[in-house]
Amino acid sequence: MTVFYDSSRPDAFVGGAGSDAVNYGASSRGVIADLASGHAYKVLKILPLGDSITYGVIASSSDTESGGYRKFMLEQLAALNVKIDFVGSSSNGPASMGDRDHEGHRNWTLNQLNGIDHDVVAATKPDAVLLIAGTNDSSTDSVPTMLQDLRTLLLSLTSSDPALTVFVGSLPPVRVGQQSQARADRVDAYNDAMPGLISELAAQGRKIAFVDMRDLTPDDITAPPLDSGLHPTAGGYAKIASHWIDALEQHLGLDGTGIGSDRDTFTSIENLTGSAFADQLRGNEGANLLDGLAGDDLLEGRGGSDQLIGGVGADTLVGGTGNDVYYVDNAGDKTIEATNGGVDETHAYTSWTLAENVENLFLRSAANLAAKGN
Repeated sequence: MTVFYDSSRPDAFVGGAGSDAVNYGASSRGVIADLASGHAYKVLKILPLGDSITYGVIASSSDTESGGYRKFMLEQLAALNVKIDFVGSSSNGPASMGDRDHEGHRNWTLNQLNGIDHDVVAATKPDAVLLIAGTNDSSTDSVPTMLQDLRTLLLSLTSSDPALTVFVGSLPPVRVGQQSQARADRVDAYNDAMPGLISELAAQGRKIAFVDMRDLTPDDITAPPLDSGLHPTAGGYAKIASHWIDALEQHLGLDGTGIGSDRDTFTSIENLTGSAFADQLRGNEGANLLDGLAGDDLLEGRGGSDQLIGGVGADTLVGGTGNDVYYVDNAGDKTIEATNGGVDETHAYTSWTLAENVENLFLRSAANLAAKGN
């Protein structure tokens, strides 16, 4: 067997006539790898940064935990079968989101965000930032002051990690009536000035891009008395999510095979070893050995008689049509086997109950373990 080791650049792994493997053990990110399609990519870390719009408030008096645009982004990415990793020190939104991390602080201004950005980037190590900020400043600040504060924040963000890509979204409009016409005009003027500022910073070699969301209308903002006329409706957040997705497609290569520049291809590769993070490793119609290594992994054998090794973490192991072998060592592990999916077996290093459609169980520890059939 030839074992190929992943690098930090795009690799084309070509095996031979035997059983060959690719090892992602040194990767600094989770890996999504699919032997059937012949593609792999690293999971990008994305930092949603801003105020209550990043937090996901729909109605300040009642609906504050929607997940906002983050929820809709995850749904749109799932439709593309692409995974990202939201990062940040805060977490909120429906449990169904799964990944609820962000750095959205309700009522915060541009200056307050500038006070934490270096520490947040150092702690989370994102590949990209999604920034929407300035709505709270528009309550009292002039447009020149808002733009100067935005400039200061963007200079700080882009210098915190020169490899970081910063996406800056325009502000949603405010509803006149609940808010003053003067405030609405300030938001419009701020939005109109943003492209010039961001082009200037990009011309300095900074990785920064303007994301134009000025197609949002007051109808996309929650009306009084539920809200103060500042926060998007669910439909408004869906529009924001679509704009972010478009930006990821344009600048980070998002497509149906992954995201980011570090993409790998497989030819005549049968086996995969994952990383220390949450990986998704999928086999093909042949006999594959998939080893998750560490992290909470998803391993899917598909056709052939496969060996699925979860490794450290709470892993999900999915067999296929062959005679599959599962290795589990965590009470949080799960094995999933289809009806008529061959004669399968589980080797357990912890007390274990056989899943449906798995026929044989072996305990592989000197500890006093319990075994139960199905």
